[in-house]
Amino acid sequence: MEENLSNNTSEEILDEFDARRKELWEKRILIEQKFHLEEGDEFQQFDWIGKLKTKIITALLKITGLYNRGEINASRVKLTKVKFVYPGIPKELHGLKILFISDLHLSQHYLSWFISATSVIQQLNTPVDLILLGGDYRFGYFGPEDFIVPMLKELLEPVETKYGIYAVMGNHDISSVREKSEEVGIHVLVNEGIEINHNDTKLWIAGVDTQHGFECADVPCALINAPKDAFKVLISHTPELIEEAALWGVNLYLCGHTHGGQIGLPIIGPVYVNANCKRKYASGKWEYREMQGYTTTGLGVTDVPVRYNVKPEIVLIDILKIPYELK
Repeated sequence: MEENLSNNTSEEILDEFDARRKELWEKRILIEQKFHLEEGDEFQQFDWIGKLKTKIITALLKITGLYNRGEINASRVKLTKVKFVYPGIPKELHGLKILFISDLHLSQHYLSWFISATSVIQQLNTPVDLILLGGDYRFGYFGPEDFIVPMLKELLEPVETKYGIYAVMGNHDISSVREKSEEVGIHVLVNEGIEINHNDTKLWIAGVDTQHGFECADVPCALINAPKDAFKVLISHTPELIEEAALWGVNLYLCGHTHGGQIGLPIIGPVYVNANCKRKYASGKWEYREMQGYTTTGLGVTDVPVRYNVKPEIVLIDILKIPYELK
């Protein structure tokens, strides 16, 4: 009887999380409808302030002769190799390889960083276990996303992956991209996770919807079904959920959104990172308590198509157990 009661209680809890996922998805759709995010074009802004700010920055850069240099910088995508060391993980996870890309900001007008990224991918010449995508697939905030998934498919097709492609949505994305991505084998995780058996060892790949702008992320929903002994990877569009993720035992937190500031000044660094987090989590490799993470500078750009002192990147991650023991 106690066992039946326990099972019923567990089912009720899981039902509550399912209801929460549905509630947040409906919230996202209502926000999209409220702001008519499927209408307009990729150059449209939310208000006149955003439009004016973009025009002023563009004008200043052109007057000072820096605009063309910024465009060139934005088109020079590099491959960044990152190693994460976990002494306590099973030896079967040693050598797990992840390709991580975020903030692609694909555009029908600006193609330079897509062309550069395609070249980087084609020269990769190494199979990976997983491809993970961190959201923000379109350049603008408005308009249809019909061109996004074909471009994603073209970009990622050359990569041999053992377990497939998993993605989350960002604040530039609309809900229609989820279904279209699934049609080509890109699995979009919306406050949920999936278990993968890697060399007879459990991996849990969790993904949350974006917190920035939509406030639709739910870390517990993404991790509630994770086996206790699984190595847990969380994909979040932003670094704004670090503290909560650590409480839920996440081992590796992957995110983007900040573009590393996109515009950085010598010595001072990024002018603005656009995220509610400490600046040390806004770019690159970091640690929070027992959790490790990486905030990518992203592949593309938005608003003004330039970069200064912040290089665009595709990230190749190796998970290592050191010291490595054969037994």
